[in-house]
This record gives sequence, structure tokens and C-alpha cells, in this order.
Amino acid sequence: MASSTTVRFIFCALMLLMHRTTYAAARRAPNFQQNQDGKTWCVAKPSTGEDALRANLEFACSESDCSAIQGTGGCSPLYGGVLLSRASVAMNAYYQAKGRNSWNCFFNGTGLIAITDPSLGTCKYA
Repeated sequence: MASSTTVRFIFCALMLLMHRTTYAAARRAPNFQQNQDGKTWCVAKPSTGEDALRANLEFACSESDCSAIQGTGGCSPLYGGVLLSRASVAMNAYYQAKGRNSWNCFFNGTGLIAITDPSLGTCKYA
């Protein structure tokens, strides 16, 4: 039978090992709450209806640069840009131009602030 000192030593060693393993895992775990440079983007909620997306697109483009979704821009219909992604790019252009304030991504409750870059393929977000 092991002495109480040996049992205490084994118990303490196991606790220390568990603490170090948990601490190391926590340090390696990704932090999804923030990105490296703190940048954020505005995108349309996927459940937003076509009429609201068109209204968001029209408003955002009247107030900011929408060249990415027009003509030969990487998010234009020419490159397969669907309404949801085109509206998102326009909403983001407005959001970025107005200072990235949360209220500049409201769009009557149809905007979401993203913490990861939503760019995809030729469609690059500012």
C-alpha cells in the first residue's frame, strides 16, 4: 500500500499536469471574438428578402463607391455576383465609408457585422 505522502505527490503531479495541459490548450484555441487587426465588415443577413436587398443596394450605392459590383468589378453579375453578395458588398462599402459604426450596418435590421473577411474569389470586400 502506498504511503499518504506518495498519494499526495501523485495527486499533485496529476493536478499540475492537468492544469498545464488545459492552459496550453487554451492558449492555442482560436479566438473567434476578434480578428488580428480588429477590422469588421458589414454583410446582409442571408434571410433578407430580394426587395430589401435591392433597397439596401440602391441606398448604399447612392452614398458610397460601388464600383466592385458594377461593370467588370469582381462582384458584378458578369462574374456571377448574386444579389445577396452584391448587396453585401454595397452595404459594406457604405459601412466602411461612414466609419464602421454599428448603426451604419443596420439597414432596417437586415445587416450583420462580420469579424472575418467575407471576400470570396474575385469578390473582394474593402
